[in-house]
Amino acid sequence: MTHTVLAIGTAALTASGCVWYLPAIADLQAGADRPRSTRTAAAACVLWWAALAMAGGLLLALPDWRPAAQIALAGLVGGAALRVRARWDRRGEQRETAARWAALGARPAPRSGRPAAVTLAGWLVVGAAVASLGAVAILLSDEGAVGSRVVLAAVSGAGVALAFLLAGLGSARRR
Repeated sequence: MTHTVLAIGTAALTASGCVWYLPAIADLQAGADRPRSTRTAAAACVLWWAALAMAGGLLLALPDWRPAAQIALAGLVGGAALRVRARWDRRGEQRETAARWAALGARPAPRSGRPAAVTLAGWLVVGAAVASLGAVAILLSDEGAVGSRVVLAAVSGAGVALAFLLAGLGSARRR
């Protein structure tokens, strides 16, 4: 696959991601009107998408794909670190809110929503689809020996599936 095709695919993916990064930019522009955890999570979202957009530009500008992959990986790692920080801040905000409600002698309204099993099943289905598509893409590529592609496809597919499983378990536990 040529760099131009990858760049066009990255541009299309980045353009379709506007449903995530435009609200995140609005949260960042709101400043102190939004809780710290929301602003940190929004910064993570913008960082992920900006790194992907830069990687697409590098795919067009440079003959080697490695700098684009490094930028994308740096954005992924930086965004993940910001998401962990946002989660930490959110838990602190929830403790503070619970303490305020306790001081008032009232309790917040209980959450209603989907059962935890349905939430977990949704995460698992999406994770399996993403892991399968990634593994197939690796297997169909023409780079490297077949054995190394099979190993890479298996390891990356398992890693993606595990990430979605952990995210699903965390989401189900919160419900």
